Amino acid sequence: MSVSALDTSTLPYLDGGVVAILRSKWHDDLVQNMATACTHVLLEHGVETVEDHVLPGTLELPLSVRVLAEKYEYDAFVCLSVVEKGNTAHFDMIIHATTQALQRVSVEQKVPVINEIIAVYDIADAVARASDDEFNKGIEAAAAALEMINFMRSNG
Repeated sequence: MSVSALDTSTLPYLDGGVVAILRSKWHDDLVQNMATACTHVLLEHGVETVEDHVLPGTLELPLSVRVLAEKYEYDAFVCLSVVEKGNTAHFDMIIHATTQALQRVSVEQKVPVINEIIAVYDIADAVARASDDEFNKGIEAAAAALEMINFMRSNG
């Protein structure tokens, strides 16, 4: 397993902005750790408002992003979840459908949608990526959001 820490000192500083974090209830302790790390980095880099939305599961993320994007002005969305492979094909269906739908919403709504859905075969891999340390994938999600917001502001 390869996990590396991200140097946040090189990330752009934004003057304001609104980011919505949408997260699933499953594996709540891990997903909450990612949301906390993500929020910290966003606020540290000038985002004014970070909204937190808790959803029943991963498949509900794309519709929720779409509804929020159509109602309100957001600079970016960050989607966080942990999906563990079980003994059925449900895992594959969730990951494929959600990934495709999030990308479609991002392109259609012209807003960055950061997909930090951790798909794992072993929950230990999710723990390694969502623990309260410098390897937390919430940090990478925040970095992607900051960089895309900066890009959109420069080119939009």
